[in-house]
Amino acid sequence: MRGALLDRDGVLLLMDEEALYKRALELSLHGAGLDRALAVLAWAVREVNEAVRTLRVRTLEEEAAFWKALAQKAAEGLGLSSSAQTSLSEKLLSWRYYHFLRKAPGAEALLRSLKEQGLKVGVLSNTLPSLWESLAYHGLDRYVDGFFASCSLGVAKPDPRAFRMALEGLSLAPEETLYLDDDPENVEVARRLGLRAEVYHAYQRALGN
Repeated sequence: MRGALLDRDGVLLLMDEEALYKRALELSLHGAGLDRALAVLAWAVREVNEAVRTLRVRTLEEEAAFWKALAQKAAEGLGLSSSAQTSLSEKLLSWRYYHFLRKAPGAEALLRSLKEQGLKVGVLSNTLPSLWESLAYHGLDRYVDGFFASCSLGVAKPDPRAFRMALEGLSLAPEETLYLDDDPENVEVARRLGLRAEVYHAYQRALGN
């Protein structure tokens, strides 16, 4: 085995609901109210997921424009005065989706172990182009040799082309590559392509299951 390819969400990073709630509290202090702030953040999460699903944000430049528009709409959704909206729009613009994620238990130890074995490590994730930034924010980028975001590739898992493009980027053959993902459908596709694929759930690993 010469390499390893990992999913990000559910394997390396997990949703941080506490961080989301704290941000909503912060917004509520501007007069929007907690329920409305939570609703606006939930709407923003759905917008991000839809952008990923449709692959409509292909570059970091497009992602920056996407965040600017999203921040403005979120500020408007809080129902505040125009001056307050401008101030909040700037605050919201500094927030990124990966600020609402947290490092999964054992993620760093897993990556370190793979690198200590001399393996090339790649991350293949259905996400926005800022895959590297998301892992760097949580201190995991230094263990990764290749970053493959669906929006940048133009194709998403479980499409076999996503796996092939990641393998090509790492100069690895399927049979010499370990693949870990929390989605059984993605794992099954990877196995059909010849990768040594396994279902991996960070939550269950943390609980010892």
